[in-house]
Amino acid sequence: MKYISLLLILCFTLLAINFVRYPLLNISSIFSLNIPENNSKIEVSELLKKAADYCRKLESSSLFFVCKEKIIERIYYSIPEKSKPYLRKGVFTWGYLIEDFKIHKYIYDYQLIRVGDYIQEKRDLLEEDGKKQHLKNAPLKTKIFENKYVLFGPIGLISNEAQKHHEYKLIKEEKINGLKCLVLHAIPRSSSPKNHLFGKVWVSKEDGSVLKIHWDQESIGNYEKILEIADKLNAKPNITLISEYNVEKKGIRFPSTCYSKEEYIHPRYGNITVSETQVSYSDYRYFVVETEVKFRKDDS
Repeated sequence: MKYISLLLILCFTLLAINFVRYPLLNISSIFSLNIPENNSKIEVSELLKKAADYCRKLESSSLFFVCKEKIIERIYYSIPEKSKPYLRKGVFTWGYLIEDFKIHKYIYDYQLIRVGDYIQEKRDLLEEDGKKQHLKNAPLKTKIFENKYVLFGPIGLISNEAQKHHEYKLIKEEKINGLKCLVLHAIPRSSSPKNHLFGKVWVSKEDGSVLKIHWDQESIGNYEKILEIADKLNAKPNITLISEYNVEKKGIRFPSTCYSKEEYIHPRYGNITVSETQVSYSDYRYFVVETEVKFRKDDS
């Protein structure tokens, strides 16, 4: 029996790559505050300026690095190929979902090269489900997780250009690994396109760098498909997408972990986790990290 994968595509191409190619615009930030009185609008405004400077440095950086990318993918349920309930003796079914547990583990050598507008990422598969592999230029073999250009995720949320397309609600102050952060919810303005990922972002108060992003499920590229599945299950989607940046080199924060969970909430059966994927990045080897900042005429 063939199954259709539940594609939860975590694609960080975003507007980030577009923002790299287009001129940055001078804009005013818009706030909606829900915070203690001692946290002022001025503090948020200054932080967004730092964040824009950080993204400008990230945009103009020349990079060449390699790291280990370790992926654990767990699939708990599948959807039958036919669009009707499927029953099989000895197999638990829940509406249109069929219990079909699978776990896969992959280890890749992940490489990224960035020079000007040229960006290339590639993977060499080192290990699959505990077996050694030596596959150059390998595809990402996961069924659920698809991930591109994670490093540049912050650009789509808090760069100078991105700030033109978002409003920012300050949620709270928090510490990550001892660093003070403001948690901002970036929400697309009504007049702006919504065909990109957006969500909550943890911004360092010290230098405006991004330590964590929790993407809103509504911004997922195939969210309409997820809604269709939820409708068939008479449930509500509850999708988790988180990326963390806890590796630092020359003021640039590199990915440390990514996590995704596809879950549906049923009024009778509660939370049903369909799949989850854990990704960790480690053993970074840096060959080039140059962070010369180039200001354009329309930057202020």
